[in-house]
Amino acid sequence: MNTKLIQRVLLSTSLPRTRVIYKSSLLVAPIKTTKPRLFTTSLRWRSNMKNDKTCWQCQSTNRPSALFCENKVCSVIQPIPAHLNFFHLLQAGTGENKDQPTFDIDLKALKRQFLILQQKAHPDSFSQAPKREHAYAQLQSSVINKAYNILKNPLSRAQYLLEQQGIRVNESDSLSDPELLMDVMEFREELEEVQSEDELGPLKKRNDDKFQETVNNLSKAFKEKDYNRAKELTIELQYWQSIQSAIHEWHP
Repeated sequence: MNTKLIQRVLLSTSLPRTRVIYKSSLLVAPIKTTKPRLFTTSLRWRSNMKNDKTCWQCQSTNRPSALFCENKVCSVIQPIPAHLNFFHLLQAGTGENKDQPTFDIDLKALKRQFLILQQKAHPDSFSQAPKREHAYAQLQSSVINKAYNILKNPLSRAQYLLEQQGIRVNESDSLSDPELLMDVMEFREELEEVQSEDELGPLKKRNDDKFQETVNNLSKAFKEKDYNRAKELTIELQYWQSIQSAIHEWHP
């Protein structure tokens, strides 16, 4: 079978939900649910992150990630940049200020910090506040949610890290290893033929193993700062996550 045709047919990587339609023995291209892109980071934020922000009320200097004015006399809610360092915001990175990005993160600590920040900045707590403060609470809640959703998922976390290096991974990117591409295609064909939950179980186990193996390899690549390898593995992870979504949505 033509390799380019296989690539076009197989790849479906929208996060986190993908609905796959199977027809006869042919694998039809996935239908991707319409949703906004989860992140729009670029190299530009790294220079923006060096600049502190000024409190709109008391003019005190604050860290970019400060939710409230760090002048204790003021303590008014602050706007936060849409392209903020998510590792710094959620204290998920390394270093003194937890702002140095890393692929390996503590998911429990990440969720704990997310819940703490969401409680502090929940818009309902500012429903009776002036419009500006309520609007800032809505902005904070949106950015906090976006940051958490990106960092908790290995695929979007890898994409986020690569974009900081000026490397973009697109949904249309294809596997460079023909043998791996054929493995993915055979896996899809097996999934198409599944008739029961009992038959689905072993496929799910195999895909989960492939997914975790790729995550482990990504961890190693990022530790070694081998970003070209990390990009290849991120593309591979797109395939396994696509299959994972198809398995979750399977029904008799």
